[in-house]
Amino acid sequence: MSTLAEYIRWYADLSFYEKPFCEVDNVVLSMLAYYDFNVKHRASVRRACTNTTANDSFLEALCESRRFGSLMISEYKEIFSRDAGTQFAAMQFHLYDNVYYIAFRGTDNTLVGWREDFVMSYQTIPGQQSAVEYLERVIEDDKEYIVGGHSKGGHLALYGACHVSDAQRKRIVHIYNNDGPGLCPEVSDRTLVDKVKDRTTMIVPQYCVFGKIFEHKFDDLRIVTSPNSGLMEHDIISWEVSYGKLNTAEKLDPACQWIDDVMDQWLEAVSPEERERLVNSIFDTAESNGAETYTEVLSGGIEGAEDMLKSVVESDSLKTVAKIPEKALFGDFVERLRTGKLARFINANQLVEGIIFVVVGILMLIFPQVSFQLIITFLLIGLVLFQLGYTIKKLRESHWDFSRERVRFYIFFAMAAVLAIILVKQQAIFVVGSTIAGVWLLVTAYRSFLSLKGFEHKGFGYWKNLVKGILYAGCGIFIMFAPLETLSWFVLALGAIMTIDGVCTIVYSFIKANEKYSKSTRE
Repeated sequence: MSTLAEYIRWYADLSFYEKPFCEVDNVVLSMLAYYDFNVKHRASVRRACTNTTANDSFLEALCESRRFGSLMISEYKEIFSRDAGTQFAAMQFHLYDNVYYIAFRGTDNTLVGWREDFVMSYQTIPGQQSAVEYLERVIEDDKEYIVGGHSKGGHLALYGACHVSDAQRKRIVHIYNNDGPGLCPEVSDRTLVDKVKDRTTMIVPQYCVFGKIFEHKFDDLRIVTSPNSGLMEHDIISWEVSYGKLNTAEKLDPACQWIDDVMDQWLEAVSPEERERLVNSIFDTAESNGAETYTEVLSGGIEGAEDMLKSVVESDSLKTVAKIPEKALFGDFVERLRTGKLARFINANQLVEGIIFVVVGILMLIFPQVSFQLIITFLLIGLVLFQLGYTIKKLRESHWDFSRERVRFYIFFAMAAVLAIILVKQQAIFVVGSTIAGVWLLVTAYRSFLSLKGFEHKGFGYWKNLVKGILYAGCGIFIMFAPLETLSWFVLALGAIMTIDGVCTIVYSFIKANEKYSKSTRE
């Protein structure tokens, strides 16, 4: 297989008259858009390369090539504003006669650029408007245009072509979206894509993640190979060429399809408002620490990671992040359970929660030696059986394509192996169980503390949740660090707390029901 640099050298002496423009040329020019040329008016690629500090085999091959080195660059536009949250660049290449290629730059190394990528999931970004304005200014009635770009650049090419006037859209003869996201349904009118579908080519690597975000179904889809693995296949410079064409595969890597399913389910479950809070909490923290590029964020070490986690928790975005592993393991089952009739009944009737707590608490008081192990064992068995059933369900939906669902099988076998070890070793049950119980108790305490904000007066409900939060926080910390010998004492104490909490919850549910009834009779 050949690289882009080798392709450039192979066809170095052939002009676009002698070898017509093809999809590989689109990839070359989309890659070229990542370089800062600072072209004021017009300049050849060869001349523009002297204005950049970059020095690599790709640029060297371009400069030595007649095919690309003599191309004229014009209408170079670059916008970078931290305040406006914009990282945008576009340029125009004169191919031959009245045919031009307009390339939009993808995301660079800056946090501004990366933040803009995430922002487009909940609102229109400045880069999208800049793409439309650029095309409106550049496109002329007597010329034809091919537009394209890589990653965010491919998205901007598609977005801009969809939003220009009908007259200008007619001058766009083809669009190349090289592994870029589609249009977000909560932000954009996705039906606009229908106007350009017949002249759009979507090029993605075998391990495609970015190009599957807000995906559109295009008839002209090319799946290109890469020597890289995983997410690194997104790197456009790694895409392989064979005999002057992109080296393509018949289908996507099954492993990435599982990730795409999880991302689709996560985006469906997370509202635009939740996405905004999460993005702001992460990037505001990174920028407050003085970082300007993602490499500086990665070099921040443990302290930077702690600050990031702290900001996510304080912004109440933890539940948004938690939905990612939830979707990976259980798909949309938990969301349907959370929003179904059972969830609405439980939320509307605290009496059920109180009864459950009383029953479990009494069982723990009566059988302190075995109740903890039995609860954890049945919980883990239930999780393993659910994962098996869900895996079989997804396998049937994929028409028994085992290669596509292999990641789900890996998860099931891992869970089953862990369960087997736990059932054999007594100490393992305690370690895993105490971890699960500790996390659950701490989460319960956290929710109790959060609920204090909703009380206008410090009445029964306020003090109930305050005491509940303190007790469950103490129990959660204790069980995560306590030795096995203290388990029976802990179960007795937790059983007493849950029984009392259940009784208080039942009483509080009757108080709230009485208040609601009195209010309805007065009205």
